[in-house]
Amino acid sequence: MRAALLAGVLVMAAAAAPDGAKLFALGRGEAQKESPAGGGLPAGARRIQGRVLIYGNEPHTYAGIETTDGKRYAVFPPDKEQEIRSAQGSLVEFVVVFAEKPQGYGALFLRDGSVTPLSWRILDD
Repeated sequence: MRAALLAGVLVMAAAAAPDGAKLFALGRGEAQKESPAGGGLPAGARRIQGRVLIYGNEPHTYAGIETTDGKRYAVFPPDKEQEIRSAQGSLVEFVVVFAEKPQGYGALFLRDGSVTPLSWRILDD
């Protein structure tokens, strides 16, 4: 099931939400704003809020998500980790799928687990 969910994650589309917030979605077609109540999330996905932080020392850096409740998650796969770097430091609302096992380089250091972001929306700049 998870493989089928991630199989649709092919391209990144960006759009401006009606309220002016930046919205990013990974998948086919146009970016769509998710309902604030969380309806319409793919199976196994959850909504989290946090900031994108860059960890490590050059040239071995990696992006992670630190949630508003203090948890730190590694981002996997590497192409998604590279894409969210543009939101570094901003408060972001993510729709993510949690990995069953820690995955990726960042998971060696960010012990709360790994996530695959499906979409995200920047809440502040």
